[in-house]
Amino acid sequence: MEQAIFDASFFLSFLLPDEESCQKTLRKFIEGELLLVEPFIFSLEVINALRYAFASKRIPKSKLISLIESFQKIDNIDYIYDFNLQELVKTSLKFDISVYDSCYLYLSQKTGIKLYSLDKKLTGLI
Repeated sequence: MEQAIFDASFFLSFLLPDEESCQKTLRKFIEGELLLVEPFIFSLEVINALRYAFASKRIPKSKLISLIESFQKIDNIDYIYDFNLQELVKTSLKFDISVYDSCYLYLSQKTGIKLYSLDKKLTGLI
C-alpha cells in the first residue's frame, strides 16, 4: 500500500469546509488506498484544531463531536513514537520551524515517505 505523511493542516483541509485541500491524494486516503505514517503528535494537533474551529464558531458542537468520533475510527494511520528528540530540535533550529513541524519533516526525511502540507514554509523545505 502506498504511504504518505500528512501534517495536520493538510488532513484538516478535508474535515473543515473552509480549508484548502488536495482532493486526489485525500481521496486515496479516504478510499483506503493510502496508509498514513504519522508522528505521535498528529492526532493531538487534529483534535486541537477541531476544538479551536468550534471555539471560533467555524463548526457547531455536533459537528465537532461527529468529526472526533469519525477520526477515532480511522484505521489506516500508523503512528510513530520513536523519535530522537535531539534530532527534532536540530531540525527545528536548522529550518527555523516549530518542533511540531520538525516531527513531520524529520519523519519524512528519515523514512523517505512523501510529506503533504498546506504550510508554505514547510512545503518549501520538502
